[in-house]
Amino acid sequence: MFADLIGSTRLYAEVGDAQAQVTVAQYLDTCSHFTRQHGGQVVQLRGDGLLAVFPGVDQAIATAIAIRNSIDTGLLAMHAGINCGPLLLEGDQLYGDVVNVAARLADIAKRNEIIMSAAAQAQCSGAATLPLRLIKKVSIKGRPEPVDIYLLPDDRQKLTAFRPPAVSRTLKIVLQLGYRDSHVVVGSTLAECVIGRESDCGLQVDHALVSRRHATVESHQGKYFLQDHSTNGTYVKEGSTAIHVQRETVQLKEHGALSLGIEPSLNAEHLVTFRLVA
Repeated sequence: MFADLIGSTRLYAEVGDAQAQVTVAQYLDTCSHFTRQHGGQVVQLRGDGLLAVFPGVDQAIATAIAIRNSIDTGLLAMHAGINCGPLLLEGDQLYGDVVNVAARLADIAKRNEIIMSAAAQAQCSGAATLPLRLIKKVSIKGRPEPVDIYLLPDDRQKLTAFRPPAVSRTLKIVLQLGYRDSHVVVGSTLAECVIGRESDCGLQVDHALVSRRHATVESHQGKYFLQDHSTNGTYVKEGSTAIHVQRETVQLKEHGALSLGIEPSLNAEHLVTFRLVA
């Protein structure tokens, strides 16, 4: 389970650093208390949140609900993500797909929402008595295909009426990347592609101005983004216009070219092309 605090930035601005620090510390103490009370263990504290493990999904859900019910200030709220499966333990750190998905479910969850994976819902003995809402085909960063998730909304608030989506007839869009004789498709079985000078990059561009791991192209909720990590930045050319991004993220639309570390007009031999294809 990942449980994270929402609203701490505003809290610091409104009540001051000293009082906000006390409030956040009390919140984390409360989270730890409920975790232990339900048989769990806090593995990591991350900023305003925590990662905890439990002997079963029921205990994780009970803890998340208890944490949610304990927050009574209008400035603060929580959100949580719950997943289950095998874990990798190295020292006092947990790793693995189960942890990554739980963190991303927490990111998706809005104010006072608890979201769990389909695997976690299947292991919940009280699922029939909980007001769980199935949300189908949600894109999660790092996953090539959308997944089904279950939302446990805050029953203290009036719920937004839910209308199940119609069967989608939208064609799946993928992004084709090309460099010389190399071609990569992002969005089908591959969720992201690293572009750079190193040989283990998904698309290798061997040029002196290209960083070892220059940029990442990734899919998220049906859209495609380039995230630059480089020293010299990336020029994104769509039509006749090229924009320069450095340590930034930009959406890729329709088709164009990427020029790594140098203006496109000076880099004709090393352009990376991209195209959205249905």
